[in-house]
Parts: sequence; C-alpha cells; structure tokens
Amino acid sequence: MDTRSDSLSEKQKKILVDADQRDKDASERDAASDERERVADREAFLKNEGKYTGHRERRAAALDRADSKNDRESSADDRANLTAGDSSLPT
Repeated sequence: MDTRSDSLSEKQKKILVDADQRDKDASERDAASDERERVADREAFLKNEGKYTGHRERRAAALDRADSKNDRESSADDRANLTAGDSSLPT
C-alpha cells in the first residue's frame, strides 16, 4: 500500500485527481487542435483558388493550445503547492 497516498487528506487527493483530469483534458484538446489544423491545411492546399483560407481554424487551434498550456501550468502549480514544506513527498 502506498503510504504517501494514505497520508494525504481527502482535499489533497481531490486536488491531485483534478490536476490529473486537467492534464488529460489538455492532451485531448491538443490532439483535437492538431487534427483540426491538419484538416484546414490539407483543404487549403488542395483548393485551387489561389489563396489560403484556413486562418480561422489555425487561430482556434492556437488558442486551444494556449488554454492547454495554462491548464498544465495550473496542474503543476497545484501539485507543487501540495508538496511545499512537506519533506516526505518528492517535489
């Protein structure tokens, strides 16, 4: 049995579960953003209109990635705050 998780309060466990969920959501959002961007680029490349039309999709993908980055930073901060001052937990 993991004594470290046994010593965590319910609040601390919830913070860690929430941080893990934010990281998972961020990864899924990044994957969806990458796919939307690839589709927009492919469609723009295959069109023979002479101008690129995927700006809106690329901008939305970039904003999603920025949100993902913020979520990951927040998750890391939450984990770091839980371990601050606790020498029994790895930092």
